[in-house]
Amino acid sequence: MFRYALEKWPPDSYQATVFHRGPLTQSHQVLALDLSRDGLAGRLHANVSLETVDLAQSPAPEALELWRQLGTETLPWLVVRYPLAARRPDHVVSGPLTEETVNQLLVSAARKEITRRLGQGDSAVWVLLEIGDAKRDDETAKLVETRLSYLAGVLKLPTIEAQDIAAGLVSVPEGGLKLAFSAVRVSRSDPAEATFVKMLLGTEPDLHELKEPLLFPIFGQGRALYALAGKGIRHETLDEAATFLIGKCSCQVKELNPGVDLLLAADWSRLVKAQLGVDRGLPTLPPLAELAPETVTITGSPDKAATTSASVQPLSDSLLLAGSFAVAGVLAAVFWLRRK
Repeated sequence: MFRYALEKWPPDSYQATVFHRGPLTQSHQVLALDLSRDGLAGRLHANVSLETVDLAQSPAPEALELWRQLGTETLPWLVVRYPLAARRPDHVVSGPLTEETVNQLLVSAARKEITRRLGQGDSAVWVLLEIGDAKRDDETAKLVETRLSYLAGVLKLPTIEAQDIAAGLVSVPEGGLKLAFSAVRVSRSDPAEATFVKMLLGTEPDLHELKEPLLFPIFGQGRALYALAGKGIRHETLDEAATFLIGKCSCQVKELNPGVDLLLAADWSRLVKAQLGVDRGLPTLPPLAELAPETVTITGSPDKAATTSASVQPLSDSLLLAGSFAVAGVLAAVFWLRRK
C-alpha cells in the first residue's frame, strides 16, 4: 500500500481563494501570485491551486456564497479549503492576505521533515500532536516509539509479484522494497506550526474537540491515514494501522481508500526517481530491525528537530474492486473502536 501510494497517488490540491474588490495592489498581487503555479507554490511543488474573486465584477454564485459565509468585510481575504475529494468543510486558512499567512501555509519545519523522510524512503511518518502535558506527551511518545521498534522486528514484507513489476504498478525490483517507520512530535501550541496543526485537526469532524494526544500515520505523497486519539493510541491500533500500510493494495483507486491528503511542498516525481537508485542497495531486513529508534520533536525550527524510529515493510497488489468495500467496512469498524 505505502509504496503504491508513493508512486501512483499524486496529492489532491488545496483550494486557495483570494477575495478582493477592484484591482489588487502590487504587493497583494505578488502574494496572490505566490499561491499559484507561477509563483512560490509552483517552485516548491506545493499542492495548492489559486482562484481570485473580484467582488466588484459580479462573481459566480458559489464564490459569492462562500464570501458571505466568511462574515468579514476585510479585503483582500484569503481562504484555503481542503481538496474536494476530502469532503471536509473546514477552512485551513481564513484571514487577511499577508506574507506570513502565505509562507506558513506553504512551508513549516514539521512538514519539511515529513517530506524529507517520505522522500528518502520511510514507509510512514507517525505524527504525534501533543497537548502540552509533558507527562502524557512523553508517555505516548514512548509507547509509539517502543511499539514501532517491536513491529520492525516482527512484521514481514509481502512478496512482490512479478506481474506487478511487469505491469508497472511499482518500480522497485523484487527484493528491493524498503520498510521504515519513524515518528515526529509536533506541539499543538507552536505558532510556527499553527496552520499544519489546524490542517491535521480538520481531517476528521471531531478532532478539534479532543483534548488528548493525537497520532496521524502519514504515507505516500503526504496522505494522513486517520487519527488515533488518546487511549486509542495503543498496541492493537498501531498494529492495525501498520499492517494496513504495509499490506497489499486491495484497491488502486485512492478515493476508495481511507485518508486525507495534506498540503506539502515536494517534487514527488523527483524524489521517487531518486529513491529508485537507492533501493537496489538497501540492507536486508534483520539489520534494519536491529536499529534503535530515535525521537524527533518539531518546535518550529528545523534546527531543533532530531530523528525517530525505524521498521520494515511492503507494497501493493491489484485485487478486484469489490475487495475495497470489504476493506472499507473493516476500517470503519476500526475507526470507531480506536477511540474507546
